[in-house]
Amino acid sequence: MEWRVEIPILRAKSMKPALPPLFLLAMFTCVPLALAQKETVIAPEATRNKNIPIDKVFEPSGLWSCTDAVLEKAWNDSGFKWLSSQVKDHGVIRRSNRGYDPVKLTAFNGARSVEEVTFLLKGGKLCEVSIAIWNKGDSRDTDLTEKEFSEIVEGWTGEMNRLVAPKFEDRGKDKASAAKAERRLWVGKEMLAQLEFSGAKEKVHDPGTGRERNGKNFQGEFIRLRLLPKPSSLVGINASTGGAATVRRSDLTKNVTRETSGDVFISNIPMVDQGDKGYCAVATAARLFNYYGVPADQHEMAQVVGNQAGGGGSSPDDMEEALRKISGKYKTRYQTLLDLDYSSRKYQSFLAKYNRAAKKLGKRVLDTDNYIYFMGGLNPEVLREVNGTGQPFDKFMKIVRENIDKGVPVMWGLQLGLFPENGQKARQAGGGHMRLIIGYNTAQNEIIFSDSWGAGHEKKRMAAPDASAATMGLYLLQPAS
Repeated sequence: MEWRVEIPILRAKSMKPALPPLFLLAMFTCVPLALAQKETVIAPEATRNKNIPIDKVFEPSGLWSCTDAVLEKAWNDSGFKWLSSQVKDHGVIRRSNRGYDPVKLTAFNGARSVEEVTFLLKGGKLCEVSIAIWNKGDSRDTDLTEKEFSEIVEGWTGEMNRLVAPKFEDRGKDKASAAKAERRLWVGKEMLAQLEFSGAKEKVHDPGTGRERNGKNFQGEFIRLRLLPKPSSLVGINASTGGAATVRRSDLTKNVTRETSGDVFISNIPMVDQGDKGYCAVATAARLFNYYGVPADQHEMAQVVGNQAGGGGSSPDDMEEALRKISGKYKTRYQTLLDLDYSSRKYQSFLAKYNRAAKKLGKRVLDTDNYIYFMGGLNPEVLREVNGTGQPFDKFMKIVRENIDKGVPVMWGLQLGLFPENGQKARQAGGGHMRLIIGYNTAQNEIIFSDSWGAGHEKKRMAAPDASAATMGLYLLQPAS
């Protein structure tokens, strides 16, 4: 499989000159819809040109009794938004560098910068605050040395010593999580604070084969702080972001909704917003793990998969290898259901099939040894004829129906920009993307899908033949039992 993006979205630091052109293209690198439309992402009017202090999250009095309404009121002038328009259980405030009105998040009277603050609710009450201090996907300085990375860790350690408890407990590596992050735990009077950080030797891709190996330089992955309410007993406190799936396959059918309109869909899949970086594949994986009860996040997935610093995407091969590797840890099972003959390594065989259909329809034949030219020349009508009808379409729909009926979302790799979505002309310039197929409507001949782009992208539609034609791969991640 091979993906590419037509628009220049990666920051300069993320473009590693040692990588060959085709390897750079072999990534899930799609970004949020507004960026794909070449629009500027601008923060809400109230937050423009603003330094937003987050210090009140360190004031535990009354914090853990906050409801969704209280959170909205407390942060209504700070760019707060819910990740889902359907369920108010995951809110976020995010730093923004785009446009002419950047938004900056700071802590400790402006002394330290922050990328993002998320608020998690359970049973209608706040149960966790997670602060993204630094990560290789969002932060402007992605080339931290090991010393600089350590200075951030120690700086926040000092702040927690001052605010929460004078000493921390070294919890070591979280062996249950994908990233095996180091952890430091503070036990305060009313809350727990756990600093989690991960970094190691950089991952280097061989220029000839694209295979990954360890390099000589240090690569920071992420630094985050998680605040949790202090339980009545501290026995067994772990606050891990890993662990086995807590949902059984047999229970997933309870999540399937069948409406009189003919819609059959999975209704309660957690949302993850990948932000303005090419994390569609790892954000999609994180959503599935969360759906199965594993509290993994996209930054851990990015470390395991090997996403490049600066918000770069992941290659399909790296994603598959990583998910197979960590599935056992999480008691899940990964499968490749459909891998179309569509990549730079083997597209010539697909080209012959494509050209036969092009001649039949009187469309332009593609005669090229250049994969970039080949991808840029694809005609939607021809592609629909090749993969949107007959046996390819029947196979596509069989996979979709069988898994949705079981309550299992399907990871969907596709080429954007070719076919209408939600009844509108394709608005993206193009590029490879990964999203979730979460349902179907046989009567309307549609599939229902969800993007990792936050609120408003939970449930969208595409004509099933078009979806089949745009498909480059279908993958399954589900509980092992």
